[in-house]
Amino acid sequence: MQTATPIKRHYTIADATMRQDMRTMHEHYASHAAAFQAFNPEFDAAFGTDWLAAIDAADAEPDHTVRTGELMEDTAEVTDVMDRARAGVQTLFYYVGRAFPHNAGRMATYGRSSYEAARKQHDQMRSLLQTAFTSATRDHAALAAKGYTAAQLAALGTLVTELADTNTTQEVTKGTNTEGRDHYVTVQNLAYGYGQEVSAAAKVLFAADAATLKLFRLSGPAPAAHETHELTVAPEDTGSVLLSTPLLATTKLHLRLAVPAPHQEAVVGRAVAPGSKIFTFVTLTQEVSELDVTAAALGASGQYVLVQNGSPAAVHVEITVLG
Repeated sequence: MQTATPIKRHYTIADATMRQDMRTMHEHYASHAAAFQAFNPEFDAAFGTDWLAAIDAADAEPDHTVRTGELMEDTAEVTDVMDRARAGVQTLFYYVGRAFPHNAGRMATYGRSSYEAARKQHDQMRSLLQTAFTSATRDHAALAAKGYTAAQLAALGTLVTELADTNTTQEVTKGTNTEGRDHYVTVQNLAYGYGQEVSAAAKVLFAADAATLKLFRLSGPAPAAHETHELTVAPEDTGSVLLSTPLLATTKLHLRLAVPAPHQEAVVGRAVAPGSKIFTFVTLTQEVSELDVTAAALGASGQYVLVQNGSPAAVHVEITVLG
C-alpha cells in the first residue's frame, strides 16, 4: 500500500495567483514559441497546447483542501496491532544487535533511532515497520544464523499489512479523504511544472535579454528535492503512480528495485491512465536492479508510471524524477 504522505505544492504563492501567472507566462511563451522550439524541439506546438490544457484543468479542479474531522477508530484493534508491532520490532532489534554487533550504521537502516517517536504514533510505526521489514528481508541470512526465523520475518511482514489496513479504515471514516486533496495539488503542480520548464529554458535562451527574461520569471521557488515515489506491488498485480513533474521525452528517471531477490521481475512503463496496457517498458531484476532512463524509454506519453509484478513475491520499486 502506498504511503499516506501528503503531496506538497511546488510553489509558495496562492493557487489562484499561480494559475494566473501561468496563463500570463503561457501568452508570453506563445509570442516567443519559435525561439523556444529552435532552442529545444521539445517546446513544440503540442507543448503549448498541453500546458494550456493543464492550466484549464487546474482552474476547473475543485479544491479538496479542507479540515478533516476526528478519526473514528476501533481502539481495541489499533491497540492490539500497535502492541504486536512494538514487540515485533524490539525482537528484531535484538537479533540485529546479535548479527551485527557494535554496528550502529546497520542498526540505523532498521529505523532504530525513530522507535521512541514511533512507538505511540500509528503512522510513524507503520513507516518504521516497513523500513525494518525491508532491511530484515535484505539481511535475513545473517539474522537467521542468530536465530531469527522465517516465521518471525513473515509475521513482521503481516504486521506491515495490518497497520496499513487499519490506517485505511481510519481514512474512510474521515469527513474528507486526503485523496481528493492530493489529486487537487497534483493537478495544480502539473500546470506549474510546465512553467518551470519554460522558465529554466528562458534563463539560458534570454540570458542577454533581461527584459524578456523577466517575462518568464517564476513567482515561487522550485522544489528543493526531486519528486520521488515508492510502490509495493503484490505478485501478479500492477501498481501505478501519477507523477506531478511533466514528463517530456527527455525527462530522466531513476528506477530502483529495492531488496532484489532471485526470480523477481518488475516491468516499468508509462501510460495515460492506471489501467492502461504498456507496450514500451524496461525490466528490473536481481541482475539489473537500478536503471537511469528517459521518459521516452517507458512509453510515448502519459503521466502515470506503471509497475507490473510477474514475480511470486511482492516487489518494491522506487521511482525518482531526475529532471
